[in-house]
Amino acid sequence: MKTDNVRHSNGREDVGFQMKNWPLWLPMTAVAAGLVLAVLLGPCAGLLDPSPVLAANVQPRPTGVIVDNPAITISAAAANSTATPTTSAHEAQIFWNFGTVTGTYSTCTVQAKTSYDGSTWLTLGSPETVTVASGAANAWTLIEQIGTTSVTTSAVSSTTALGFGQLTMFTFACSSYGTSAPVTVTAIYR
Repeated sequence: MKTDNVRHSNGREDVGFQMKNWPLWLPMTAVAAGLVLAVLLGPCAGLLDPSPVLAANVQPRPTGVIVDNPAITISAAAANSTATPTTSAHEAQIFWNFGTVTGTYSTCTVQAKTSYDGSTWLTLGSPETVTVASGAANAWTLIEQIGTTSVTTSAVSSTTALGFGQLTMFTFACSSYGTSAPVTVTAIYR
C-alpha cells in the first residue's frame, strides 16, 4: 500500500504511509508503548513483588510465640499447674486472674519451674507474691539473662535454672488458705 506525497504551499513535503517503512516504525511504537506503561505502572511494581526488601545487615528469623493457659486447681496450701513446652523461650509474660475466691488466702506466691528432662523441676526466677482475692489480677515477666560476652557459664545448680527448659510450670503456695481460689492463668512465651 502506498499513499501519495502531499506538497504544501511552504514547500514542505509530507511523506505518506509506505509499507517499505513499517519495519522501522513498528519497533519504535512498541518501545514507546513500553516506556509509557513503565512510567504509569512503575509505582505499582513493588506491590506485585512478594519478596521483602531488607537492609544488608538484617537477617529474617522465625518468631516463635507460645500462648498457653496452664490449668491449676487451688483448693489447698499448694498446687502445681500443668506444664507448657518452652524449649525456644527466652521470656515469659504471666497473668493470673482470680475468679470468685471462697475463704481467705494469705502470703501467697507463685514460683516458675522449668525442666530439661521432663521429670526434674528447677526453680526459674524468684517466687512472686500474688494477691488472691475475687477479681484480683496479677501480672509479671520472666526474662532469661543473656551474657555480655560471647560465652557465659553459670554455676552448676541442682535446684535453680537460669533459662527455660523444655517444659515450664507454676507452683502456687500460701501460708494460709480458704476453700477455693479459681484462677485463669495466661502465659505468653517468646
